[in-house]
Amino acid sequence: MSTSNQFLLRLQRNRKGDRMWHNDALPEFGVLSGLKVVHASSSLAGPLGPTIFSEYGADVVWIENADAPDYTRTLHNIQPESERRNQRAMGIRLRSPEGRQLVLDLIKDADVFIESSKGGQFDRLDLSDETLWEVNPKLVIAHISGYGQTGVEDYVKRGGFDATAQAFSGYMWENTNGGATPPYAVGPYVADYITALWTGLAVLAAVRKADETGVGDSLDIAQFELMMRASIFSVDYFTFHKEFPKTGEKSMIAGWGGFPCKDGRILYCCFTGAGVLKKCCDLFGLEYGSELFPAGVSLYNITTESGQAFEKAVVDWLSERTVDEAERACLDAGLPVSKVNSWEDVENNEHVKARGTITEWETVKGTKLRAVGPLPKFKKHPARVWRPAPSFGENNEEIMHELGYTDEQIQEYYDKGVINKDFDLKLSR
Repeated sequence: MSTSNQFLLRLQRNRKGDRMWHNDALPEFGVLSGLKVVHASSSLAGPLGPTIFSEYGADVVWIENADAPDYTRTLHNIQPESERRNQRAMGIRLRSPEGRQLVLDLIKDADVFIESSKGGQFDRLDLSDETLWEVNPKLVIAHISGYGQTGVEDYVKRGGFDATAQAFSGYMWENTNGGATPPYAVGPYVADYITALWTGLAVLAAVRKADETGVGDSLDIAQFELMMRASIFSVDYFTFHKEFPKTGEKSMIAGWGGFPCKDGRILYCCFTGAGVLKKCCDLFGLEYGSELFPAGVSLYNITTESGQAFEKAVVDWLSERTVDEAERACLDAGLPVSKVNSWEDVENNEHVKARGTITEWETVKGTKLRAVGPLPKFKKHPARVWRPAPSFGENNEEIMHELGYTDEQIQEYYDKGVINKDFDLKLSR
């Protein structure tokens, strides 16, 4: 049977309710309708992938530590309200035998399990890959950590965050203004978002193979490795030991970067390509096809005489115009530019409004939220936000009833601290 047919059969079985835990309130929608995902992750790199799956229609259960809910619930912003939407939540003490069994009960009926912790943490919890596969051989498992599950033990045991991944990987090494500033982390949270998106891609590829073979896989996802892969400079260094000048936010390409206009606003210009450079010369009054600006050249290197002359012409031309005037003139000339928009600019932009990029929903407390909606946009099976992010342990009883636990057993688990909800969070916002 083909992989696509196996996948369809699994989705049909899930939709009929033939599997154990199932969210009856979940509407059927999206390209991942029928996929069942469990994740025990916190912060951003781990939970974002499952959130995207849930926006595509997957049934997602989020496990938090019963003793210490996800610390992002106490941040100064409301990140979790957007990055945990469409999910149900359980607060489980994973170190207890009963909590471990609860996880296994969930895993038995899942397609995907994602966790984010220090390397080897789930082995220490007696929830190794082999243990999970004994319960569910088709399970796709993803371990997200700063330094991976294997290698030098000292590194495997280290905690990791977005900035440490950028620092360790060499990615941060490229981000300094020609030595004028120390290397800096690119924000906000580039490493976390890259990790989440790459994990989502790999997980779905593994699900496809599991449907084909009946055998699940385990993904060892080290944040630092993905940041190494995300740098265009690593191949030059590892092949030739060649390092490029550290330009920070500036580029080695003349006319590429953010330039101030008369009103102090910034226009970001991407002037590269033979056709673009000809249009630039026409707009800025330069002699295209001359010795200084020869025809057919795709870019002017900032270190050359041509590059420095071109860069000066761009700076002088922009300094005489407001950002709106400059942007309009450049766009009319067919040049790739954009002013650096504030959030206010983005919110009020006619194109953003026309595409419906910002969506609105209510939190569990009834507060209205507005944020970027599910992306990208599917024509036939659109993604959606159908429920808010859950409160801590909000769905303990609901899911445990689906797993076959009685009211008495559930109350006993609360009394013993195996499960928890409504944690007294001291919010800083």
